Amino acid sequence: MKILLLASLLVLGLAGCASQPETRSLSERQNLKVDPEVVYTMAVTELFEERLAQPDGNSLLHVQFAVEARSDAELAWKVTWFDDSGMVVKSVGEGYRKATLLTGQVRYFSATAPHARVTSYQLHLREPK
Repeated sequence: MKILLLASLLVLGLAGCASQPETRSLSERQNLKVDPEVVYTMAVTELFEERLAQPDGNSLLHVQFAVEARSDAELAWKVTWFDDSGMVVKSVGEGYRKATLLTGQVRYFSATAPHARVTSYQLHLREPK
């Protein structure tokens, strides 16, 4: 009985020492840049990335994100694409895209990289100008 109790305490003690997974809010991610004015009216609730296989054997980086509005708001967003050396990869329609959000609404957005050499991105959110 004492051995069982000692083993249980040892297992529980080791479980308490296990490292916790890193948890950062989405706003702290380096690939997400949100202007301070936008932070008060909306929040990015999801941010995903994946590679989409192409028929030629290459793959394109695809980004999806969700924004939840705390109040009626206008949003402008764009994605800047980078290659593995950190250089910007130009794409068609590089300007900001505009969207309208209503209080409590969650809207989903997505963008696909213009070229297979894209390895990273930066998502920019701001108020429309």
